[in-house]
Amino acid sequence: MKNKLNLVLRIIVCMLMVFSIIGTCGVIIADRMYTPEYLRSQVSRTDTYENAYNSLIKRFSDNYSISNIPIEVYESSFTSDWMKSAVDEKINSFFEKREAEIDCSKAEKNITEYFESYAHEAHVIKDETYEKKLDEAITYTQKTALEQADVYSLAVMERAGISAKVSVFASLARKYMWVCIAAVAVLVVLLILLKRSLYWIGTALFASGMIMAIPTVIVKAEGLINKFSLKDYTTYTLVTGTMDSLATVVMMTGIIMLAVGVVMIATHLIIQNRNEKAA
Repeated sequence: MKNKLNLVLRIIVCMLMVFSIIGTCGVIIADRMYTPEYLRSQVSRTDTYENAYNSLIKRFSDNYSISNIPIEVYESSFTSDWMKSAVDEKINSFFEKREAEIDCSKAEKNITEYFESYAHEAHVIKDETYEKKLDEAITYTQKTALEQADVYSLAVMERAGISAKVSVFASLARKYMWVCIAAVAVLVVLLILLKRSLYWIGTALFASGMIMAIPTVIVKAEGLINKFSLKDYTTYTLVTGTMDSLATVVMMTGIIMLAVGVVMIATHLIIQNRNEKAA
């Protein structure tokens, strides 16, 4: 009767440990990934800085009929380095909850000089209409450049209230991370007290690893992430690259836990077998 009760208790504690391990991994991954450093690393890893710059120049080129400003003016106003600084500033200001401070003065200067040169050559009078068109051109240029620098669409997320919800979730993850770790530690102690701890802890790790690894292996093997359809190439590469990175982290974490679990179970069986032979 006592052995059956211990077995039931081990199974219950083992099941609780599986959920605790998965929860702990979840909050740790969320805490590590919802940071400006991680977002910037993904932008760099997916070549988004360069893609965003190329997309910006393409937008200016495609909209020549609207602006009537030669592409050379835009190319001299914005560089790849400017885009990198702008993207980083967008991300940093989002996490620091402040307005982004991005310098577009060079674009304003070049557009103003182009208008003045054009006005001089075409004998255009600098009246209210001239000033209005100049202001519109500068506003359009700055707005387009700043929108392109917002590679994660953080402004859209903020207006939709998504960023607030994500921030709350991230705060909860940081708040309860140590609670989850403590819960796992308590369950480990309980399994040690119930004996045969090596086997049951290994079983919990094996089950947790399977739950985390199998779905992500299927996702990566089937190429499901790359099947996402997004109109903008810059957004597509960033989103799919970030999702692929997340899937890889979850998969590798699951595989490591699965392997450790198998080793622990095998070790327990070897020790048990030797003890039975010795008896």
